[in-house]
Amino acid sequence: MREVSPRFIACHRPLSDARIVLYGVPFEGRVNLRKGADGGPRELRIASDSIETYSPALRRDLEDLPLADIGDCVLPDGVPPREQLDAARDEILAWWRPGLRPFMLGGDHTATVAVIEALAPAFPDLRILQLDAHPDTREEFLGERYSYASAMARVMEVVPAGRVYQVGMRTGSREEWERARPHFHPALAGHPLDVVRRLVPELGGHPLYVTIDVDVLDPSEAPGTGSPEPGGLRVPELVEIVRALAPCRVIGGDLVEVAQAWDPTGRTGIAASWVIREALLAWWGDLR
Repeated sequence: MREVSPRFIACHRPLSDARIVLYGVPFEGRVNLRKGADGGPRELRIASDSIETYSPALRRDLEDLPLADIGDCVLPDGVPPREQLDAARDEILAWWRPGLRPFMLGGDHTATVAVIEALAPAFPDLRILQLDAHPDTREEFLGERYSYASAMARVMEVVPAGRVYQVGMRTGSREEWERARPHFHPALAGHPLDVVRRLVPELGGHPLYVTIDVDVLDPSEAPGTGSPEPGGLRVPELVEIVRALAPCRVIGGDLVEVAQAWDPTGRTGIAASWVIREALLAWWGDLR
């Protein structure tokens, strides 16, 4: 892992003293339009300095949690996306152990593939909840199977599609919508907050990984992303969703696709950092 500065807020402990680990995967594969997601980990860390560590709603403070930010995975230059993902997976396996709660700062959504490949063998009954504007289930995109548009298709080769819950989608290709997976809950079928509340009893009995693409938010609130789509969530709604997952056994998570170059105001990174704070405190706020 490569050390970073600054770290995410309140993450001043060493890995040896941590139970919750933040880390970055600065990956960006073949992107055809708005590039910059590989800078997401740094941008999230910088933005986190603009928010408080304390959540008044949860009455919990990041300063009280055993948090570490161990830096970024080192990805080889000039190699195919699959080789970069292999490097990220191997670095995660070098430090992760059962009992640690990892939260990944992305990176384009393909980075989630490496994380799931590292964690899934330890959780045979793993469920995945995806909050996203897009299904990300194309078989390939721009001639590449390991693409941000096919990230969840690759995840479903590790964790069966019947254990992946997709919520909030409001666009995608014809192929993706005509071949909807078993737990496909697009926004037109119900508000994502209502859907997640209905799913919590079903998800609660299993280890759960939560992957959040920042484009699930409306572009008016998070314009700094590679594929913004109108009609998304407001930040308070996404925060309510992550809080609603508190009864679940969340074993890890991520937030991906922040590309601050497309948001000179900086509000995308600040909003995303706020969501991460609420997620860490809601899911793991009892850890000491």
